[in-house]
Amino acid sequence: MRVELFGVPRLLAGRRAIEVEPPSPTLADAARALGAACPALVGPVLDPASGWLVEGYTFALETRFTRDPAACVPPRASVLLVASQAGG
Repeated sequence: MRVELFGVPRLLAGRRAIEVEPPSPTLADAARALGAACPALVGPVLDPASGWLVEGYTFALETRFTRDPAACVPPRASVLLVASQAGG
């Protein structure tokens, strides 16, 4: 699964996207895999205890913004990590 990063997550990671292989296709597992692949995101973007997003960040799954950790990520879906205030 490819997670594209925008804003602070991109600056912290030093790259535009990260490939992860979560054990299940949920956003919760994707977030934990993201933290394992890029420890710089843990703390500022991902909660160290839960592995889930801290307040102020959200995923865009296909065309829908969501903070639902149980959301299922279909194969080859577009997954973006952005600040909740991103957009216009």
